[in-house]
Amino acid sequence: MPELARHKKKRRYNLLESIFFILVALLALYILIRSPLFEVQDIVIEGNHFLASEKIISVAGVNKGENIFKINLHEVSERLKIIPMLKSAELSRKLPSFVIIKITERTPLALLPSSAGFAQVDSEGVYLQKGLPSDRNLPVITGLKCVIPPPGKPVKGEGLGVALGVVDQLPAVLLPELSEINIGTQGDVCLYTLDGVQCRLGTASDIPKKGLVLSRVLSELKAKGKKIAYIDLSYVGSPVVKYSDQ
Repeated sequence: MPELARHKKKRRYNLLESIFFILVALLALYILIRSPLFEVQDIVIEGNHFLASEKIISVAGVNKGENIFKINLHEVSERLKIIPMLKSAELSRKLPSFVIIKITERTPLALLPSSAGFAQVDSEGVYLQKGLPSDRNLPVITGLKCVIPPPGKPVKGEGLGVALGVVDQLPAVLLPELSEINIGTQGDVCLYTLDGVQCRLGTASDIPKKGLVLSRVLSELKAKGKKIAYIDLSYVGSPVVKYSDQ
């Protein structure tokens, strides 16, 4: 019996000890929540190049002076998904008073004709925003029938993936010289420069090689002051240049 009594007393002591530590933890949590030490002093945005930090903070809904532990990071991340230009957002707390929002933006790749002008899309075909005057380095993709959705949604259109793949594989130095990328009914790719030169690439194969050769040929011919009607790179190893009669 004495052994049983000691066992019961020990269990009662352990229970009281557990309750005590729970109360201490709750008290500490209450102090943390109420303490001005853990009020948000700043929201730091990292990784943005196109999006203004002010817009990201506004949509995130995180306010200075708010207790850092009351912020639901998952809910903030979900709210940020409404921004079409934002691909992903990673949030973290930097104690005692900073919230870090590290974002990955969608990069504009090309323009698609639409009833409202042009639609700016990224490499995944996501509609980012209407075409802007600053989009001069983005080529227009033609020859496709596309359904333009609301911003933030992927554009639907047969052959669009091929067209975006072509743009994505072309040398970056060549893109500012292009005005249009046309995809024919048979899948043939034809580029047009700002000077109106037609550049026939044939099928959408070996695009990086064809792009490098095209860039070199255009540079050499421009240096010579030659006017070109078209350049045929259907066979990457033997480009054909047709000079303009004018």
